[in-house]
Amino acid sequence: MNPSNTLIKDLTQGNIRKQLVHFVLPLMMANALQTAFNLVDMFFVGRYAGTQALSAVSIGGQITMLMFSLYLGLATGAQICVAQAVGSGNRGQLNGLVGNSITISVLVGLVTMIVIPLAGPILTIMQTPAEIMGKTVLYLRICCYANILIALYNSISGTMRGMGDSRHPMVFIVVATVVNIVLDYLFIAVFKWGVAGAAWATIIGQSSAAVVAIVFLYKKRKEFGFDFKMKSFRLEGRYSKPLFQIGVPVSAKALFINLSFLFVNANINHFGVVSIAAAGIAQKVLSVMNIVSNALNDGTASIVGQNFAAGKQERVQKTVWTAAGIGLAFSFILIALFLLFPHQIFGIFTRDQEVIAVSRPYLACCAIMAFTFALMSPTIGLINGVGNAALNMVIAFADGVAARIILSLIFGYGLEMGAVGFYLGNCLAGFVSVIWGGWYFLSGRWKKRKVLGN
Repeated sequence: MNPSNTLIKDLTQGNIRKQLVHFVLPLMMANALQTAFNLVDMFFVGRYAGTQALSAVSIGGQITMLMFSLYLGLATGAQICVAQAVGSGNRGQLNGLVGNSITISVLVGLVTMIVIPLAGPILTIMQTPAEIMGKTVLYLRICCYANILIALYNSISGTMRGMGDSRHPMVFIVVATVVNIVLDYLFIAVFKWGVAGAAWATIIGQSSAAVVAIVFLYKKRKEFGFDFKMKSFRLEGRYSKPLFQIGVPVSAKALFINLSFLFVNANINHFGVVSIAAAGIAQKVLSVMNIVSNALNDGTASIVGQNFAAGKQERVQKTVWTAAGIGLAFSFILIALFLLFPHQIFGIFTRDQEVIAVSRPYLACCAIMAFTFALMSPTIGLINGVGNAALNMVIAFADGVAARIILSLIFGYGLEMGAVGFYLGNCLAGFVSVIWGGWYFLSGRWKKRKVLGN
């Protein structure tokens, strides 16, 4: 393949700070649009359908996020495998890696559709209040209809990030967000479909992004080194093994974290609709920090993956330090906003004065988590980039299952802080990832890893 006729970008040379910024900015924009995607749902539902509908969408969104975490894990597997293949100069592997990644994502998307008939029992386990059960079941069932396309979109985006292309995945999100905003207004504000309208707007928007991604990959198949032949989609051990080697632990990590979130949220649900709505808004507001932290995670992973495979360890170290500086600067701005303007921020999403009245403690918790996100993202990106997804999974277990559940129980019931206590325990658990990830980076143990496929 002629290097000049490719969309693959070499991240092993040049100014690291400039490369990181240029790579991360489109990711930040994509994450900002994804956040807008979610916030628009909350805005229209909260404004035009009421607190019960807002709570239903919040709970239903927790389940869909659990499924999406599987897709994101597999996408990360594709991203790291592709990044290391590019960095090591072994681009002949790309065709098999892309094809196997697509096949795996479609199969996983199909499997997760079993949630559709199980929506009711799952929500019962989560202690969903009876008054919003019907609306929540409806929202969740509709959201599951497009699982295959959503999984496929994430796989293609992960592949492109591994190749150093963060711009086109942003374009796909632009499509999804624009479609979602237009349909949210039409379905919720005009047609008054409530939670069903929010669900249909979501899956149509996400499916639109998936279709655009598939068409783009097909048209640019030569530039990406993928031939789109049927045999390339056949699962082969030499390609699927490294994909699973990274993707399964990362998916397991996300499952641990999200299951612990479900545990926390199930207990928050026990305290009623106001607490559910408040926690839901706080989580959506906190997603603003995810704009930067997820972008830094993905950006660090791709740059580290290529440079680690190329044997350039000094560039790996500088990438992590640079990412940490960017994350901290952004987190300090958000922390100030969360602490100074809690009522105004909650007031954007609801007119319910009971919900607004509890905004201050929830946003104080968000301030804690914004700080931990800034510090954990670069080191988690490092761990993924060098291919040590198993460690990531262990850290997630300690963070999610051990720390989050134990701390939330202590603050929620032991100290009788109620719903806010559970949310506080949830936020403090992030320090486990910060400490462990920081130790792994500073100790230099990551330097002993082998390149995937070797």
